[in-house]
Amino acid sequence: MGRNRLIYCLADYAIVVASDAETGGTWAGATEALKNNWVLVFVLEHEQMPEGNKLLLQKGTLAFPHPFKDKPVKLPEWLKEKADSLPSQPNQLSLF
Repeated sequence: MGRNRLIYCLADYAIVVASDAETGGTWAGATEALKNNWVLVFVLEHEQMPEGNKLLLQKGTLAFPHPFKDKPVKLPEWLKEKADSLPSQPNQLSLF
């Protein structure tokens, strides 16, 4: 799953469309990004979402509404607005 690490670390935000519960690359990448605070992880939220999406939301990811009501060109602005509304987290530097 080394590729996931690079993808998440190079991104501004991550949006999980569909994830199996506690298995697979999508789950592994999203939970690792969440645990290490690499990037904000959004999860597509709708009535028929898979169980993995529900569990990721419980773990602290942010809900991404489906359908997205704004025009697609508004997506970066929407993501930044959601990110800016969160309380800032202090960064703990590593000794290693």
